[in-house]
Amino acid sequence: MLPFLIIAFLVVNFLYFFMEMPVLAFGFTDWSNVIIAWGILFLFISALILLNKFRLFISKTAWGEVLKKLFPQLFQERPHVVDIANYQNQGQNYKRYRMLGLVGIILLVVGVSNLLILPILTSAPMLYSSSYRGLLGEVKESSFTSDIEPINLSQIRIVDEETARKLAEKIIGEVPALGSEVQIGELSLQKVREKLYYVAPLEHRGIFQWLTNYTRGSKGFVMVSATNPQDVHLVQSVNGKEVYLKYQMKGFFFDYLPRYVYFNGFFNIGISDFSFEIDDDLNPYWVVTLYKNKVGYHGSDAVGAVIVNAQTGEISRHTIEDLPRWIDRVQPESYVYKQVKDWGDYINGFWNSVFAKMGTLKPTGDELHLIYGNDDSVYWYTRITSSGKDGSSVGFILINSRTKEAKWYKVSGADEGGAKKSAEGQVQEKSYRAGYPILYNIGGVPTYIAPLKDKEGLLKAVSFISVENYNLVGVGADIEGGLRAYQQVLASKGNQFVPSQENKALKLQGKISRVSQVVKGGESYFYFMIEGDNRIFVGSSNTSPKIPLVKVGDLISVTANDTKENTLSITEFIGENY
Repeated sequence: MLPFLIIAFLVVNFLYFFMEMPVLAFGFTDWSNVIIAWGILFLFISALILLNKFRLFISKTAWGEVLKKLFPQLFQERPHVVDIANYQNQGQNYKRYRMLGLVGIILLVVGVSNLLILPILTSAPMLYSSSYRGLLGEVKESSFTSDIEPINLSQIRIVDEETARKLAEKIIGEVPALGSEVQIGELSLQKVREKLYYVAPLEHRGIFQWLTNYTRGSKGFVMVSATNPQDVHLVQSVNGKEVYLKYQMKGFFFDYLPRYVYFNGFFNIGISDFSFEIDDDLNPYWVVTLYKNKVGYHGSDAVGAVIVNAQTGEISRHTIEDLPRWIDRVQPESYVYKQVKDWGDYINGFWNSVFAKMGTLKPTGDELHLIYGNDDSVYWYTRITSSGKDGSSVGFILINSRTKEAKWYKVSGADEGGAKKSAEGQVQEKSYRAGYPILYNIGGVPTYIAPLKDKEGLLKAVSFISVENYNLVGVGADIEGGLRAYQQVLASKGNQFVPSQENKALKLQGKISRVSQVVKGGESYFYFMIEGDNRIFVGSSNTSPKIPLVKVGDLISVTANDTKENTLSITEFIGENY
């Protein structure tokens, strides 16, 4: 009976490690269950062996009756014969069993302490609120226009995650039988070859599909442009070689990515945030965050990353400082969000966060969003509001998604919810709904840009909303149209809401050298060039009724925002000779 129990116990322990993958390090509680189980086993074995010594005492109790039924062989009467030769050995064995019981007690104490007591003593926010607030690091107050360069129009995101998934599902459905074998995994926004894409692995749909393809894995991944809804790719081969994803989140046994990483030496550190990314050569990888708990048993904080080749399983470990350039993020959204929340909650200590809430701040929503700058940096973004009754927005915070460098911008104004309502209000007769607004620097003006979609989730228009005044909205059929409408709205207000004049108005006079008309979304736009200037100027009849009459050789004067781009939208047009 006893050998069977020990074997069963070992099997259960193996299954626990195989399924739960406990982190074997201080600051983690999941290994406590194993220690407690071993403690109980040692006590149980010790009690069974030593039971013969005091079985007469036990037999007189209710527990003795129960044990007699469970283990009758232990209560069998033995002949009263003293084995003098083995008497000394029996005494030594009893000492060993008592020691085994003592070890069991120690393991129980350690396991219970690690599970229940130490987390309270070392991690309670009431005792360590300053440590939690400090996890985000130094938060520097900075200038938006100096840190975030004006975005190139070609890099503005007009495809949100909902639309990207629908486009990905559409291209999967165009391949016969592919949809019955694979499903689209989690979409990851990333920059590939200087363009923004949503990238997602094609993963096994279930265990039967895995059994069919377990030697190679599922085939390929999808790429959906975040800036152009027509740019969608199903990638199943790269440079003539077929792409198979053997290690993935929908794998089984050791093809299951977290288990594969854990049993390849990463059992003593936390692993999290399994993000699918591709390099500029379109080779697929998994980027896995390594983390430690910095405030006792809580305060999870990224300390590095593991890069796993999704095809071969090759693993490389990196610190935050030596990550390859093509990796966009290693700071998990959930960790950064919690740290931002603690930074705002514990400004004046724990008790203030519970009762008075004087001066406390909080994120506007329950999630963060990635934004991309022209400087190749990637940031987690959220607006910050006061925790008082008014809940007014007091600014926003950007956290570098690789280094976790945090910067705080005191730019009050509309939050994302208000921006969405303003955008939808401009097209309420069409019942369009706005996607999540993303923050950009548009000519020095902090601006939300949100896609407008129909009931089917298809992109129909693009809206620009001023952060400082959400009544300033420009809507167009595409990015260029929306930007022109937005700039005209700003100009009509005399730029009084523009926080920075670093991008000054550009005034030019000259003769038209080339002109062309383009119709977009039912509206005519006129593209022209001025003699001696290589830039292209764009305007519509909304700018001036004289624009449709312009021809080569006409003398004109124009005003435009000098955004340093090659194509400039004009805010004023004067025909000097007509």
